[in-house]
Amino acid sequence: MSSNQEGPKRASRAAKQHEDRTRSDAELIAACLGGDGDAWELLVNRYRRLIYSIPFKWGLQREDAMEVFQAVWLDCFQELHLLRDIDRLQAWLVRIAVRKCYRLKAGKLGRPEEVEIIETDHVLEDQSGNLLRRLDQEQMIRMAMEQLTVRCQQVISALFFEDPFPGYAALAERLGLSSNSIGFTRDRCLQRMGKLLEDQGYEH
Repeated sequence: MSSNQEGPKRASRAAKQHEDRTRSDAELIAACLGGDGDAWELLVNRYRRLIYSIPFKWGLQREDAMEVFQAVWLDCFQELHLLRDIDRLQAWLVRIAVRKCYRLKAGKLGRPEEVEIIETDHVLEDQSGNLLRRLDQEQMIRMAMEQLTVRCQQVISALFFEDPFPGYAALAERLGLSSNSIGFTRDRCLQRMGKLLEDQGYEH
């Protein structure tokens, strides 16, 4: 394939990826209910990290996390048509995951009677309110990260998620930047990240 052909194809793929990222949950849900397999894949990919992270926050192991993850999406597939408030999709998925975690953990502890108690809405809200807020914030950060350029993703990841921080000189070398320009790039990426989070309603 010539470079003249590859350029438009690459631009088309980038445009398609941007379009996919900006499709709302409501659009994806409507498409899923209409039998669109690509929309279902996009929906799962949008929330897969969020759902997969929940079992670990409850002290479950990787095998349990996979079991919860699969069970959540099975329930979602079967019950998506029952969801009345589409804007609450994320909270609905989290509630399903939390219930699955409770059930699995209670079963492992040999206290199945706890499942009925903790699965009531009132107790579930009382016990998981802080968790739901933290998960919501984490998902906002993930979604904001996905909208950054690759370079900004690398900068933000190094600043906040790498331990230990590699240092600005090493980061500049990794990104192919001069040490004099890394500060400007950092500030620009942080401003962009802050604006994306602000647009989502992120609260500290």
